Amino acid sequence: MRFMRQINQAWRTEMNAADRFRIWLAWGFVFGAASHVGWVVAHGDLWYYGPAPSWAPLFWYGTCLVDLVVFWMFLEKPRVGLVLSVTTMITTLIVNWTQFPTFEFGFNYVLLGLTLFGVVVFVTTPWLWAASRWRLSPKILERSAG
Repeated sequence: MRFMRQINQAWRTEMNAADRFRIWLAWGFVFGAASHVGWVVAHGDLWYYGPAPSWAPLFWYGTCLVDLVVFWMFLEKPRVGLVLSVTTMITTLIVNWTQFPTFEFGFNYVLLGLTLFGVVVFVTTPWLWAASRWRLSPKILERSAG
């Protein structure tokens, strides 16, 4: 958890507005993964897919893993994180809108939130690409691994 300490220290002294916003977006991907796992646990069926295609749980769990990779890349390699975030959002939005737009509800509030988050990612990516430079220190990464 040393990376959290570095983020907190850099937030006050080293990061610009684009860096802070990129960190906020990174945590949005963690929220997405955690909320999906929380929903599955709350409903008691790890492989439930309702009216969705039978491959949906594999897609959702795979997306959860990718979300965690996006989070880490946002911290360690900002531009790689931006490319992965846009790719992930395009993929998840296409699949969610075409395969299960309403899921089990007349209106899918989760899909609305996912779409809004995707729009934020798409709209802010050019700004973050140009202005966001802060990243985790390699020394912190070496100490965290050891």
